[in-house]
Amino acid sequence: MVGGLKWWQRVVLAVCLCALALPLWFAARNVHRFVDGDRTITEGYVHCESDDRCKGTWRLPDGEQGRGETAGLAFEYDEEQVTGIRIYAGRDWAVTERSDLAFHAASEFAGAAIGAALIVSVAWFKSR
Repeated sequence: MVGGLKWWQRVVLAVCLCALALPLWFAARNVHRFVDGDRTITEGYVHCESDDRCKGTWRLPDGEQGRGETAGLAFEYDEEQVTGIRIYAGRDWAVTERSDLAFHAASEFAGAAIGAALIVSVAWFKSR
């Protein structure tokens, strides 16, 4: 397949295949978080920006304190000063729904597979 490609097409093919490592890296990170995180609750109030980027703190089961952005929270949590929000978290990340991690990992794996199929099929047709 690669033999029928021009030199610059081989370079483009290599760059595109290497670029597929990015969604695979994100998918692997989400799988790791899905397996390695802990259920906990927030400590104190969360602070949310108007674009629904919320930050807060939480206590992990090993006694360590986590801190960072919590995905899945809305601005209303800050306005209403809600405490004790159930989250799934690690030391520097948190999500409100653990299933979001699995969904994002699956979509990233699927995107990488579709991208690889597209890149290989284009290269195969160009090499003929």
